[in-house]
Amino acid sequence: MTFAYWFDFIRSVYIVYTVLGGVCIYIVGKDEYDELALTEVMFVITSSIKDACGKSPSERLFLDKYGKICLCLDEIVWKGILENTEKDRIKRLIGLKPPNPTEI
Repeated sequence: MTFAYWFDFIRSVYIVYTVLGGVCIYIVGKDEYDELALTEVMFVITSSIKDACGKSPSERLFLDKYGKICLCLDEIVWKGILENTEKDRIKRLIGLKPPNPTEI
C-alpha cells in the first residue's frame, strides 16, 4: 500500500495532507504533533477510511459512509489528543458503539 503525504510548516503549525480517492484529508498539529506524528495519524485515518468504505472513497461513497467514518475518527483522536492507532482495536471499538438517537 503506497501513500503520498505532503507536509508544510506555517506559523508554528504542521500541516500534513493527502488525497484518498476523491477526498482530500488535512491534519494540522503543533508542538509534539510534528510532521512525523501527524504522518502516523494520517496513515491510521486513511486506513480506517478505506476499511469503512471498502476501498478508496469517491466523494459520494465518503458521504454515504460518513457516520462510520466519524466513529473511526472519534476513536483515533479524542479532544485533540491521539488516542488509538491500532486498526484492529479501532474496528472493534466502533462495533461496540450503541446507536443513540437522542444525542445530537
